[in-house]
Amino acid sequence: MTENDWSTQLKKIEREFEGLPPEPSPAAIHLQSEAERRAQERSATLGAAARLLLVLSLGGAIAIWPYARACGTGLFAFLGIEAMLIVGGIWVAVYSWRYRLPRIHVLSLIVALGGLVLIAAELLPRVGYAAVDPQALPQWMCLAP
Repeated sequence: MTENDWSTQLKKIEREFEGLPPEPSPAAIHLQSEAERRAQERSATLGAAARLLLVLSLGGAIAIWPYARACGTGLFAFLGIEAMLIVGGIWVAVYSWRYRLPRIHVLSLIVALGGLVLIAAELLPRVGYAAVDPQALPQWMCLAP
């Protein structure tokens, strides 16, 4: 004769009496947790891709910057936007690291590095490190003629 586990039988009867559904089986619990994990991965991937697209659109906007950026306020605004490109790249990198998204993480680090290169291209000639034409030295502030 098989022995009945009366405590589990009593729990089943109590659940049925209270109108609750029966206990899910271990296989059903495993399938549910797998589905939840996949949904969370999909959501994290879409979130990271949206953030990366936002930062890349800022990088594209820098390429078609319509204002003067040779000196003065325009230069400082341009440097500020380039700094935001770096901050955005790091923002996406942190998010993608948290959710283990390696491709988006690498792309976001490339975007942040690109922002550093853009800032270096503006700053190095002004501090005298990069070689420039001695006749037309870049300046920080625009001098009125």
